[in-house]
Amino acid sequence: MQALVWQGGQQFSVQSVPEPKVEPGRVVVKVTAAAVCGSDFHLADFKEQAPLVPGHEVCGIIEACGAGVHGMAPGDRVALNPVQYCSACWCCTHGLPHLCSAYRHLGAGGVSGGWAEYVAIDAVNAHRVPDEVDDISACLIEPLAVCYESFTRAALPPDDTVLIIGDGTFGFLHAQIAAARGVRKIIVAGHYASRLKRIAAQVDILPCNTHEQDLAELVRATTGGRGVDVAIEASGSGAAPNLGLKALRPRGTLVIFSYVWKPEPLVMGLIHMNELNVLGSCRSLGAFGPCLELLKTRKVNTRVLADVVVPFADWPVAMKRLAQDKAQVFKAVFVQR
Repeated sequence: MQALVWQGGQQFSVQSVPEPKVEPGRVVVKVTAAAVCGSDFHLADFKEQAPLVPGHEVCGIIEACGAGVHGMAPGDRVALNPVQYCSACWCCTHGLPHLCSAYRHLGAGGVSGGWAEYVAIDAVNAHRVPDEVDDISACLIEPLAVCYESFTRAALPPDDTVLIIGDGTFGFLHAQIAAARGVRKIIVAGHYASRLKRIAAQVDILPCNTHEQDLAELVRATTGGRGVDVAIEASGSGAAPNLGLKALRPRGTLVIFSYVWKPEPLVMGLIHMNELNVLGSCRSLGAFGPCLELLKTRKVNTRVLADVVVPFADWPVAMKRLAQDKAQVFKAVFVQR
């Protein structure tokens, strides 16, 4: 089969690779849509070893089921949760399989991902897609699910005020989930006017272009000086966590969602004096079902983020747009028939 293979650095090429074999407890999926994640450009930073087939945001059709697979059949359309767990470690036996110490992740750690004609995965990681949800929307359930985890971690009540730091894909998805959950006031901070405008067209938010506006002043005006209930760091910027801390009310909660590559020291005195909560949020736990329902009922729209949709063979077009048109492109998706 044909696959887009990472060769190291930022080099990719289409190559012929062996088709995955069906094994007990697993399914082989014919990929119909696979998206590009920002982390796919940081494989070397994560110490991944080339060559590797990336891709962990995947929708497809089950081609074959291994022995012991029940409740699924060839022809079923599914979205894939890329984090496959061992079922035996402390996390797995204590209700936290998404943090499995021996996890296998599509497109990482030597596990072939979805930038290929076919991909194999544990059957429990394949989630049937409702007819109301198209393939492109469905392949973006994975990024939606990891954003959903932020709200689970924060235990955010519907009538609270949330600050989302970041106007990229994850900022957009967090804003949509916040609105779907009935959050009273949603502030989205970023520095791309075009992105903020698009998010505001989809969700009732208070946009803040931090290149032109004072975020602290907007928070004070919006909350009457109290501060926001929850701040979600969804940019990866080293300065963002402290911006979130400074925006919180006493006993407010900061969720560190993005991987911060160059972190700055947190203002520990602020955390101490205001009794603030700082939480990490990584991957997703039990979120695929709720997220599929959000898409089915059209409370969230992931399709609107897919600005570049190209056949698998035209992958250079997608990569070029992502690299050169960041202000206009949220997501790129490879599609196959």
